[in-house]
Amino acid sequence: MIEEERYIIEGPDEDTNEVEAAATGRFPVRTQLVLLASFMILLFAGVVVPKTLSLLSGDAHQAEVGGSTEVVTEASNVNPKIIDNISLRADAVYVWDVIGQRALYEENPDKVLPLASITKLMTALVAYELVPDDTPVTISRAAAAQQSGGSLMAGETFAVKELADFALISSYNSAAYTLAGSVGELLGEGDAMAQFIAAMNIQADELNLNTLEYKNPTGLDISTTEAGAVGSARDTTHLMEYILLNYPEILTPTVTEHTRLYNTAGDFHEAFNTNSILADIPNLLGSKTGYTDLAGGNLTIAFDAGFNRPIIVTVLGSTHSERFSDVKKIVAAVQDSMISE
Repeated sequence: MIEEERYIIEGPDEDTNEVEAAATGRFPVRTQLVLLASFMILLFAGVVVPKTLSLLSGDAHQAEVGGSTEVVTEASNVNPKIIDNISLRADAVYVWDVIGQRALYEENPDKVLPLASITKLMTALVAYELVPDDTPVTISRAAAAQQSGGSLMAGETFAVKELADFALISSYNSAAYTLAGSVGELLGEGDAMAQFIAAMNIQADELNLNTLEYKNPTGLDISTTEAGAVGSARDTTHLMEYILLNYPEILTPTVTEHTRLYNTAGDFHEAFNTNSILADIPNLLGSKTGYTDLAGGNLTIAFDAGFNRPIIVTVLGSTHSERFSDVKKIVAAVQDSMISE
């Protein structure tokens, strides 16, 4: 399927609270967003969320990725041998060595750009932290309308985990929209979608990812001039790092080229990965694509460069096809630099 090529204009009269959720969460309903903020802060503190994007926790997961509890610092000087004599199309690039806690390459790393469907990383993360994987949620008409070319239909019910996988593997906007609306209903009275988007922004603030700003859960352009979410390559990379170190299971499905995902009635849908270079990246740990008219081509990936050394690469503002060639060039350059070290 072609990723989000067409934007959906969300007018001020759109009723985003129309989601027909069937979820039953483990968190009581909150009536005011200020209570949501307090709740989220307590929740994130419970999983050792760093206030300065920094204490790399993960406990049991640390051994898997060589996690560290060192404080994340600003990027060190760029190593000139990492990216040398290489031409990239992307407007912003950030390459991060998770174990070494250093930037291997950067170009406009703090430039704020449209994120497109990379937004769905935060959507999946917030849903994962707030409700159990097996929570049932139902596709509404409003959610189904978000998808161009998708096959999820209004009235279908899925477990939260299945919808999150749809959103990350095939970049289904209907899946992300349903997650947001359904989980949002558990957070308090009022506009469920607005509550969930607020939770996304609270999470970004808690992680000190200050350039990340979410206006919808899909990343679709709101209009020809307004993006659904924006952020920098640096902060996108560190969001990927947080998920990799704390919840690598969220990313595991994203390394699959094709899978079948089932609704609660037992019917399946084919899910094809929007990342066309999965087989070209060695030891891939996770990835998420993004593409809209405003964003151009985006891609963030994590891979093991060898000997348990995860590297995260983010490119923003490339083209639909060149985001993939940009990342392949960077991965090859990183591998060459590791050999020469």
